[in-house]
Amino acid sequence: MAGGAGTAAGNGTGGSAGTGGTGPMRPTTRAACTAPERYPNLFSEVLGVAPADVQAKMTSIVEQLFHGTEQDQAIYFELSSNPAQAFIQDINSNDIRSEGQSYGMFIAVQMNMPTEFDKLWAYAKACMQQPSGVFAWQMNVDSCTPISTGQAPDGDEYFAEALRLASRRWGDDGAVNYGAEARKAMAAVAKQDFLSNPGIVKFSQNSNFSDPSYVLPLFYSEWACFDTANATLWQNATTYARTFFPKVINPQTGLAPYQANADGSAYGPGNTFNADAWRVPMNIMSDYVFNGVGTWQAGYATTNAAFWVSQNLATYGGNYSLDGTPSGSYHGAGLTGVNAMLAFGLPAADATPFLQAAWDTAAPTGQYRYYDGTLFMLSMLYLTGTFSLFY
Repeated sequence: MAGGAGTAAGNGTGGSAGTGGTGPMRPTTRAACTAPERYPNLFSEVLGVAPADVQAKMTSIVEQLFHGTEQDQAIYFELSSNPAQAFIQDINSNDIRSEGQSYGMFIAVQMNMPTEFDKLWAYAKACMQQPSGVFAWQMNVDSCTPISTGQAPDGDEYFAEALRLASRRWGDDGAVNYGAEARKAMAAVAKQDFLSNPGIVKFSQNSNFSDPSYVLPLFYSEWACFDTANATLWQNATTYARTFFPKVINPQTGLAPYQANADGSAYGPGNTFNADAWRVPMNIMSDYVFNGVGTWQAGYATTNAAFWVSQNLATYGGNYSLDGTPSGSYHGAGLTGVNAMLAFGLPAADATPFLQAAWDTAAPTGQYRYYDGTLFMLSMLYLTGTFSLFY
């Protein structure tokens, strides 16, 4: 694996969210543009797993997804006509998506894999980035040909953040000026992907509604410090996200809808919990643990965790009405990993079964390994303390 696996960033030993014995322990509020107090490794701090074993699991997962067998393990492939470029393939749909390409870059920078990162970015810049600065959301496999030149705002957001993190980790003096590319991508997100009043990401290019799983307050809080040209928008988006989530989350189940109006009211066709909405706990809890703002998130974690326990952690499905009526029986490693993010707002006893479920889950193989694998890996970055903002 080129670049090797990065070491876990800042695994401290003090108390953290998710480790309280009698109730949630609120994270320390972080001042803007400063480093988080710590990056907790919940598998070690709650389950007692040795840090070396945690790191070994992370290395194994990323090695399989990036460099495993092509038939049933890998989702990372080099372009046959240009090995200097690489892509993340959605195996089930047999295409390349801006979502997956940007997730691959985000994972690569966190795991200190500059070779893979640069190959993924070379493909994205040459084949996916449009003159407006956003990215074609769907591409043909093993070519530089878009299926659709329309953008998916979540992919655009992850491209911008992955590039910003690369700038912080590796600097801007190499072959790629990551910082300049990040600001270009952020400017495009601001212009193409956001509603200005309220400041919230759109579902798609021409929509006037949102997708809660695209709302990323931790990212926006960092962009306000990095992309000064659009700092006001990112500050407003950070603040608004924290009022938006309580409006769209069902108060009895903690489930989020696939789509919602910009004001937080229900958007009829998308007012159900599905695979898009799986990502919402990761977005809420990453902001909570690393920015330490608000108290609603711990209550949300408790409510949503109780719902999943009521559905049986071994057998719950992945599609529901917001009031908890199931409509699909499948849930894979991706949802198991993302639901473990609730542990950041739970007391240790309640966090343990979610963390144990994630720890016992292997990196997915087969037909659905793309979405399950990327969500599982993203969640594990946070849960293991591997994730860093690179201050």
